[in-house]
Amino acid sequence: DVVTCVVSIDYLNKPLEVFKEVARVLRPGGKFICSQSNRCFPTKAIAIWLQTNDLEHAFIIGSYFHYSGVFKPAFAKDISPTGGFFPSDPMFIIQGEV
Repeated sequence: DVVTCVVSIDYLNKPLEVFKEVARVLRPGGKFICSQSNRCFPTKAIAIWLQTNDLEHAFIIGSYFHYSGVFKPAFAKDISPTGGFFPSDPMFIIQGEV
């Protein structure tokens, strides 16, 4: 099983409750994959998100996995596109498993 959250973690008001619910519906060994860019709607994002950088965003999401108390240690991966004629937005994956 897999649950995804695509560039929306920064809008969660109760992230630990969401992470616990995701773990509840996943089978053992199931994965929760969160993708994150550095783009957001500032009027909707949680305050700490606007005061932190890309690396700190990965730490914030990692702490949600950790403090939910139901996931194995999460890992992060930079999957930002490289090359091309124009620079693109960074993209990161933070993944945990029950």
